[in-house]
Amino acid sequence: MRILFCLLVVSFFSSCGGSAISKKLAACDSLVITFNYPMSDSVIKTVSSNEKKALTKVAGFLSGKKTEQFKCGYDGNIVFYKKGQILLPLVFKYTEEGCRHFLFDMDNKVMSTEMSNEAVDFFKSLLAGNGVN
Repeated sequence: MRILFCLLVVSFFSSCGGSAISKKLAACDSLVITFNYPMSDSVIKTVSSNEKKALTKVAGFLSGKKTEQFKCGYDGNIVFYKKGQILLPLVFKYTEEGCRHFLFDMDNKVMSTEMSNEAVDFFKSLLAGNGVN
């Protein structure tokens, strides 16, 4: 689990460079990912981590190409924390091809970014029971 998290952190730092999102999330110390049942707010599974590499990996997924704000629902959410305080909440959709994205507020502006195939595989793996790291 720690190894996967470490890989996530390394990937984030190498893929984000100096983006605003990477700067904002550089201070995060934990995250919680919640998966919901389709078309529902009912929770299927919750995964959390405080491993820096995992935090970096997941944060790196947010730096994709900007995209439209799709209206196809969400599969779950991620909350990044710093010292127990919410740093950045977001929602995501990964199960529907053509609608895979992250949606979050960055400096009072709603942002939507494309989700990479790597991120899709990561979420599928987490839901299947593999750890964050």
